[in-house]
Amino acid sequence: MRKVLVLIVVSILFASLSVYAGGGQEETTTTTGEQMVHLGAITDITGADAALGLEIKRAIELYVELKNKGGGIEGYPLEISLVDGQSDPKVYATKAHRIIDSMKVVAAFGGNDISTATAAGKIFQDKKTAFLDIGGTTATIPLVGDYMFMTPTPDNDQGRAVAKYIQEDLGFDTISIFKDMSSAYGTKLTEYIEYFFKEFTNKEDCVPFIPTYNTGDTDYTAQLTRLKANIGPMGIQAIVLPMWPEDAPRLVKQARELGIELPFIGTDGPDTVVLAEIGGDAVEGMIMSTLYAKGQPGLPDGLIAFAQELENRYGEDLGSYGAMTWDALTIITTGISDVISANGKDWWDSASLEEKRVAVRDGIAAVDTKETSQPVSFTDVGSPTRGIVWKVVKNGERVFLEFKPYESFTPPGINPMPFK
Repeated sequence: MRKVLVLIVVSILFASLSVYAGGGQEETTTTTGEQMVHLGAITDITGADAALGLEIKRAIELYVELKNKGGGIEGYPLEISLVDGQSDPKVYATKAHRIIDSMKVVAAFGGNDISTATAAGKIFQDKKTAFLDIGGTTATIPLVGDYMFMTPTPDNDQGRAVAKYIQEDLGFDTISIFKDMSSAYGTKLTEYIEYFFKEFTNKEDCVPFIPTYNTGDTDYTAQLTRLKANIGPMGIQAIVLPMWPEDAPRLVKQARELGIELPFIGTDGPDTVVLAEIGGDAVEGMIMSTLYAKGQPGLPDGLIAFAQELENRYGEDLGSYGAMTWDALTIITTGISDVISANGKDWWDSASLEEKRVAVRDGIAAVDTKETSQPVSFTDVGSPTRGIVWKVVKNGERVFLEFKPYESFTPPGINPMPFK
């Protein structure tokens, strides 16, 4: 496969930033001798997850531009080198080596699922360089090591939140869940939802029918026909879809064509523009648990302005993956800013790359910020404690429905990860 390298170097206020030409060692100073803060990013510009990668790429470009307009990080220009992971874990690992060894970054972020996030994360862990996952939600991702962090809500937390919402807010006690056997996201999230739904309903048979499929399947007729036949006998009240962006709307559309009228409940995977583009009228009224929504309460001014500028440029609302990019970059730049403030610019200017990488990791671990889409701090293993945003599809748009804070579905004393 052809390897694609995409470099983002945005220089509005700092017009003299060096440009990576490929192959050699990345410069860490501007042409005037001023040091810059150099980060790396790996996302999917090509391959199966390219739709997500485009959203992330646009968010990175705009973030760098606005950050540098505002003075950079403690006065240092921000530069981000973005490479294409091609939706392939092996490519992610190769590009991770390149970012660390050739581009000389102090930290990096990326990954859209557990396979890509951990493929890169293991390399960064070995090289003692902080890496933030921005798309993978499998709860074990941060367990790669102490240099690995997660930005979005982990699946164990989302599974618990979804289970409680279905039982408590929607009033359902019997559901069906479509389980993606080829994806850790679909498999583990299904298992967490089922586990916690049994706990909240106090029913052992509350998920009596779990149809299976594989990522990228296009025909769900067989599974939906069996499901339709069992809706009445099993008392199924709703269908839960922990699915990838293009899979969910295809399934919902085929279900409606077969006369299945039960409500559909999605998770964060289907929360992209693709949902309505493929699903059309079939997905109208569908609700989903997710990470971010325009209009949700408590958004910081910086993110509101960022989302508005993105909409002005591309005619689209900021999506969840773009919001997680904002969050990851805010976490990293806050951690770096705290390190520079604590140690001084003289230290930053003279410290070795290895010293900076260790200090930045410690800075990220200590971050406690309200400048992200939700207030963020990290557990001891690098997982964030985040609430859940609920959206509903109205007139083809995914709009804010409700916000549930972390404490509402994680009472004190609960075991948040009953299994891995």
